[in-house]
Amino acid sequence: MNRFEHRSLETRHFETRDPRSIAVPDAVAPILLTGATGFLGGHFLLHRIEWPGTVYALVRGDSPQQARARLYAHLAECAASYQRALPKALLDARLQVLVGDITLPDCGLDPRAVQTLRDADISGFWHCAASLKFEDRHRREIMEQNADGTRHMLELFRKTCASRTAGAPAEFVHVSTAYTAGKTQGDIDEVRHSLDREYNNVYEESKNIAENSVIDFCDAHAFSYRILRPTAVMGPRASHHSGTTRFGVYGFTKEVFRLRETLVKLKHPLELLGKPRASMNLTPVDECVYDMMHMAATGFGGRRFFHLCNPEGVNMEKLIGMVDRKTGTERLAFVYERGPDSSPLQELFDERTKFYAGYYNAEKRFLRAASPQPQLDWDDVDRYVASFLTELEQEEAGGVGFRPQTISARDGVSLRVFSCGNPTLPPLVLANAYGMPAEFMWPLAQRLQEHFHVLTWECRWVPGLDHAFDPEACGSIVHAQDMIDVLKALGVGRASVAGWSSGAQVALRALGTFPDRLQAGVLLNPGVSISPSETVRVTRFESGIRSLFDKIAGNYRMAEKYCELIYGAASTDAGDTKMLSTILTSTDPYLLYMTSMPFRTAESLYRYANMMRTLFAERPDAWTQDVTQPVLVYVGDEDVVTHPDIGKALCAGLRQGELHHDPEGDHFAHYYEQRIADMIRGALAVDQQNAA
Repeated sequence: MNRFEHRSLETRHFETRDPRSIAVPDAVAPILLTGATGFLGGHFLLHRIEWPGTVYALVRGDSPQQARARLYAHLAECAASYQRALPKALLDARLQVLVGDITLPDCGLDPRAVQTLRDADISGFWHCAASLKFEDRHRREIMEQNADGTRHMLELFRKTCASRTAGAPAEFVHVSTAYTAGKTQGDIDEVRHSLDREYNNVYEESKNIAENSVIDFCDAHAFSYRILRPTAVMGPRASHHSGTTRFGVYGFTKEVFRLRETLVKLKHPLELLGKPRASMNLTPVDECVYDMMHMAATGFGGRRFFHLCNPEGVNMEKLIGMVDRKTGTERLAFVYERGPDSSPLQELFDERTKFYAGYYNAEKRFLRAASPQPQLDWDDVDRYVASFLTELEQEEAGGVGFRPQTISARDGVSLRVFSCGNPTLPPLVLANAYGMPAEFMWPLAQRLQEHFHVLTWECRWVPGLDHAFDPEACGSIVHAQDMIDVLKALGVGRASVAGWSSGAQVALRALGTFPDRLQAGVLLNPGVSISPSETVRVTRFESGIRSLFDKIAGNYRMAEKYCELIYGAASTDAGDTKMLSTILTSTDPYLLYMTSMPFRTAESLYRYANMMRTLFAERPDAWTQDVTQPVLVYVGDEDVVTHPDIGKALCAGLRQGELHHDPEGDHFAHYYEQRIADMIRGALAVDQQNAA
């Protein structure tokens, strides 16, 4: 029995500490809260609103009404995790929503709002807002949110309430993470962490920079501050529901769940390299909120740093084994050493789970001066994982937010169509890349649905395999005609179109062939039939795709061979393995569960190879000469799938082409970045005005 298991059994008699059991202070002064639409901040607000006194919540939004509605929707989800209703009456009476943005000076507040805070006699800023992203490619955004955003909050604190005269001095309460310790091992004390250390990811680094900014700024101005460091926060222990978070253990579990169809086909387990005693410290969100509110009620004392943590962490090997079994994959092996050679899928899984890999070796024990939280045991962890998997199954069954329906195309083939937004808004059809599920378009559609009636569909042949496939008749015109059939079936007149990757060729074909139905286009990281040349470079990914798919498209047995190679059922071929590795690892690893769909079976790979080979063999101008409508072409310098040169050459061939060059954009920017939706909205608004 290890130390964690022994302690767990000893502490099972403890009940969860309910934040509602804390005695309300005699005087409750107003506070300013950021991050209320996030996980911990939302749960904190849900409980804090039961105390008298005003809470000013800084929320991003187009208007105070829209920001409040978004906040209420999030809080309703938080409340549901406790099986409670949203306390709307309390929120209406005690919550003031200020529209702002921490990445801007004065946090985006206008002078009137700043004066409101000055006049409010605020007792403290509770700064919970943060970006939870961790990938290097998001470094600028992470630093803007976590480091620069904290500095803006500190300046706003100085301007509004640091000189408070009534009652105790105002506090700047900064909610950080216990993992600002970085790669430091062993006992982690509640002290300042120097910046000169190694980190597992940009998130840890940004939060430590923010902590040090708080310390230096407040020391320089003689302001009072507290730094709260939660460990890996789980949902409420009262219900074992996720409570709206998808981070930490939940993020890893979600990836394994989404990849389960791919993982179960592996002939050999994927290896996760770690240490036998590595652990992850888990803390329930209701326990964290209890700590925060107890400190607020009783005072923080003379200490500045506080770990919001469990007494002991859970063993990583056992935790990963539990996730592996409960997802039904049973293809993950936690190993202490690994051989030199890795399969393409092993490399891709390593990249996909890089954030979590930093903790496979973590032998940390977080020290805590305050009285301990009740220890989570393996029964708790089991219930958390089981409950979350139930949530994922329900989400999968319910779709991603689109309104789904099935229509019949001109030849009787059934097409799955998805829509969102008000049908009275201007119609915008999204042409997805070949073989990708509609879910790939959902984040973009969600950002556009307030301004457009957004439509998309899953192309015939792949990802579904229900339709008969003819490799001699799988060109872009079929999909362009399908697009028009979708518009007709939904009663849509003239629309705009946005095509992504290979969907750009479909958009171009439709724009040229059906000008009476499509008024304008946007092409995102286009993958089209413009051939490589001295002036047009292609990526290693595209070179590999062209070479591989030429082999597969004419020979079904080759499709079987490559599927066997991907899943480890065939003997290793060094050249082919390298080619597959180049192709698979060039796609976004964080979208592996979607991008891997065409590679899951020999049949889907055979179809996909023929579709892509046919696309590359179409007219070398990619049909641009047939297009008379205005078209915006977006390319990104960080795109390793389709080279920006392709988009630039395409734009040069258009009669009304406009190039949007993004130095920081990658192939999947439309999935992650709000700015892509803003670009589309701006471009099509101009075209709609011209059409009017």
